[in-house]
Amino acid sequence: MSSILSPRQRQVLDGVCETLLPSFEVSPDPAGFYATGAHDTATATRAEQLLGALRDPLDLARLRLLLDTLENRFVNLIFTGRFVRFSQLPATERERVLQGYAHSRLALRRAGFQALKRLVHVAFYCWPVKDGPPRHPAWEHNGYPGPLPQPARQIDPLPACTVDRDLELECDVVVVGSGAGGGVVAGLLAEAGWRVVVLEKGGNPGSRDFTQVEGDMLSRYYLDGGLIMTQSGSLPILAGSCLGGGTVINYSTSFPLPPVARAEWDAISGLSLFDSARFRESLERVHTRLTVGTRWSTPALRDQLLERGCRTLGWHVEPIPRNVTDCKEGVECGYCGYGCRHGAKNSTARTYLASAARHGATLIPHCEVDRVTTDHGRANGVTGLVTGPDGRPHQIRVRARTVVAAAGSINTPALLLRSGLENPHIGRGLRLHPATAVAGVFPDRVEPWTGALQTRYSDQFADLGDGYGAKFETAPVHFALPASGFGWANARQHRDDIGRLAHLSIVGVLLRDRDPGRVVVSKAGHPRVHYELSGHDVRSVRQGLIGAAELLVAVGATELFSLHTPPVRVRPGERGWLERFTQGIDARGFTKCRMSYITFHQMASCTMAADRRRGVVSETGETFDLPGLYVADASAFVTSSGVNPMITIMAIADHVARGMLGR
Repeated sequence: MSSILSPRQRQVLDGVCETLLPSFEVSPDPAGFYATGAHDTATATRAEQLLGALRDPLDLARLRLLLDTLENRFVNLIFTGRFVRFSQLPATERERVLQGYAHSRLALRRAGFQALKRLVHVAFYCWPVKDGPPRHPAWEHNGYPGPLPQPARQIDPLPACTVDRDLELECDVVVVGSGAGGGVVAGLLAEAGWRVVVLEKGGNPGSRDFTQVEGDMLSRYYLDGGLIMTQSGSLPILAGSCLGGGTVINYSTSFPLPPVARAEWDAISGLSLFDSARFRESLERVHTRLTVGTRWSTPALRDQLLERGCRTLGWHVEPIPRNVTDCKEGVECGYCGYGCRHGAKNSTARTYLASAARHGATLIPHCEVDRVTTDHGRANGVTGLVTGPDGRPHQIRVRARTVVAAAGSINTPALLLRSGLENPHIGRGLRLHPATAVAGVFPDRVEPWTGALQTRYSDQFADLGDGYGAKFETAPVHFALPASGFGWANARQHRDDIGRLAHLSIVGVLLRDRDPGRVVVSKAGHPRVHYELSGHDVRSVRQGLIGAAELLVAVGATELFSLHTPPVRVRPGERGWLERFTQGIDARGFTKCRMSYITFHQMASCTMAADRRRGVVSETGETFDLPGLYVADASAFVTSSGVNPMITIMAIADHVARGMLGR
């Protein structure tokens, strides 16, 4: 703890926390929501603990430098005209300094503010602060129930291997990653009699581990504690990190790859796979095994609002197919972005991986794979480190005839690069499906944390002329998303917006991004993501935001605000509201930390193609550079899918595994 920040840096962080989250005198305030500030909840201590989860030393170094810069008298003289340390300023002037960062013309200063804002607000809102049953004044103020009682029927963790010493294993295939790609490959190959070892970076949760405390769930079951982001700081990256990967914590949305994407992928890749009967059969097999359907797609109020708005405007709207069985569609289901405690979500942990374990596969969680090993120009296994129950690392060496990389579109290219592969397409082509939203305030309670995760969508703006555009979806909104993503003008405004959470509904704008970013690795081998929206993709986001605003107004929203810093706010009852909203978002801008985005879907960083000139892996999934090394996850996508990618990932994995089996 003491090694993370210096005493001076800790003092500055404490000042930032107190500035972003002061105590306000408001009456009445029965829950103490306004009266409770950062100091009352030890927010700075929690924020510093979160910094300990940063994987890349450069990320921590940047945060330390930012804190040092805030405290630097000469820097403050340049930007504020006062030769004084941040920690010595009164609260009102500290807020002006942070506003200077938040609204700066310099992208680097805006990025610094956004990093601090996300860190501090998540640390404050996402853990209970009262003794006894888990409670928080913000939760009580909004009528948010917090973590619910554990169900009577418990789902046990998968049978996994505990490693307490250095280990060497031999098998037919070692699978790195256990999500939508790795889980499918492991299941199918184990069922066919192959000796399978699965190495997973994250843990092995059962029902009791899904505490529904947001901060704990983000820290334990999301990639790098949910703290990883693009190098510019403009886009936080959320991905699953546990046995079952993203399928354990995703929203169970189960779209097949759309026909327009299938045709485009074949045209770009030079393959004839994605529009073929063979690939359609893979999609159908996955669809059947996961029991995908709309039986448990009953809309909660936020999805009812989306559907009603679309129908009022004459826009497209349909139910979302989901991979669930006997889903608990009340309040409980809204928590399933942190794991389904009832086992209703048909994740790979509940389906393919469970089958793999029954057929003798060895599952090893808490394992970080360093590199693929080779022998005479062919992959022959992997090496890495496994964290034991006592927190100590142990060396692992797995020898295998075949290696399958399915670590996700951030870590799979990093693994290939660390392993010495030199294909120039590795890491290039990255798409992120950036998501943002417009929030609507309603006179009646919406309770956006309740109900099935996602049950309705609209493709009204999904194709704006070239197959690219934005999809409308909702999402369960607890406290982590608004704490991180709501725009900031000042501390009181942000507190007021959080205080109206029960009356909010969002329309999410999910971009099918046309233009790519890139994954590279540092000298130490850590993945780094470079990505910014292109002008083309900004135009799609802009159209989506305008449409989302119209939709919310069509169902009675009395106020709208964007996720810009500061937010664009309008009241629909006022004449010319849509023009003012449009002018406002145009004036704020859409890139480089001017508006909050998040990515739930990462893809296309190790593209499948007909030859090495166009991609990283062949139609079989085998890399062009290294025989015996396969890729079977979203990184094999050719471009962005335009839909939640789970079913497409699984279909690619099904195709790759069956090819390995000669079927």
